[in-house]
Formats: sequence, structure tokens, C-alpha cells
Amino acid sequence: VDEIFVKPVLMTDGFEAKRLREWLSLYEGRFSKIDFDVPILGNAKAIDKFAEILISEIGFSSEYEYLLVGHGRKGWSNLEYFQLSDNLHSKGFSNVEVACLAGEGDINSYLKKIAEKFSQAGGKKPIQVFPLLINLGVHIQEDIFGTETDPNGEKSVVQFLEENGYTVVKNILPLSHFEKFKERYLDEQQKDFL
Repeated sequence: VDEIFVKPVLMTDGFEAKRLREWLSLYEGRFSKIDFDVPILGNAKAIDKFAEILISEIGFSSEYEYLLVGHGRKGWSNLEYFQLSDNLHSKGFSNVEVACLAGEGDINSYLKKIAEKFSQAGGKKPIQVFPLLINLGVHIQEDIFGTETDPNGEKSVVQFLEENGYTVVKNILPLSHFEKFKERYLDEQQKDFL
């Protein structure tokens, strides 16, 4: 093997991506070329491509509101998630919002936003909840869709919504469930070099 192409299956260009690049730099002299693709929300072009995948796979019917829930980073602005939300709005999907489990843009921020939206519209729509996580794990099963309050007294996103009087449609599907996502991010032959 003379050349390596690394495709990080990470949502944002955070500390995990930085650590991976640092680790790869230790091997630069052993290969003629090491290329590193950007994470899923790594820049404006990547965000736009990801938004197109979501539109294609989910559809975002006007009969519903949609809440896409990412992990986020505690103590960070979660700017990439806000940019995804803005991108979807610019494409005409004002019924789609993005919230994070940690950091800025959490479920409380979403509740304020959706309450204002529904008060202006004069009625509520059911909210379809989708995780912005790659694999089905504890964050999806417990933090987003869990039905029991955890030992620390924290409730899931769905519990918060239901307790605030919203009808929730649960879509317990990780991103790796969607074919277009797999084609773009998990196909080892796909090399975009964003």
C-alpha cells in the first residue's frame, strides 16, 4: 500500500477528527500520500450534500414538523448543526429544525422555537424525530427515544416533547440505515475530497 485515503465517519470536525489527523501525521513518511476527507458536517459543501441526502431519504412532508437530533459538543456552539438547519430552511424546508443533546441548541432551545412557531401558525403538527447519529446506540435508544428517566434525572428528547403536549412520531433509524448516506459516506470507493 502506497497511498491511503481516510474517510472519517464523524459528524463534525471536532477533537476526534483533529486527533485522527495528528495520529495519521505520524505515518506520513511511510506512504507517498495520505488524504483525509472532511467529516459529514465538515464544511459548507459537505453540509449541502448531507442536506440533499436528508431531503431525498426523509422527504420532509409539510404535514409534519421535523426534529433532527445530533449529539453536539458540550461547551461548543454546535455551529455545524445550525448551518445544517439554515441550509434546509434555504431549500424551503422551514418545518425542519436541528437540536443537540449537548451544548448550544439543546432541546430547551428547540421547545422555545417550536412553541413560537406553533403559536404563529395557530395550531400544532405532529413532530417527526430523527437522530443525526451514524449507528444505533445508547444516545439514540436512551437519550433521544428513551421512555424512562435516567438515574441522574435526565429525560429523553421524546419525553420532553410529550410532556410539553406534542405528538411525536419516533423514527429510530441511525443514518447508516439510509442507502444514500451509505453510498456517500460508507462506500470506500467514493472519494470526494471536499
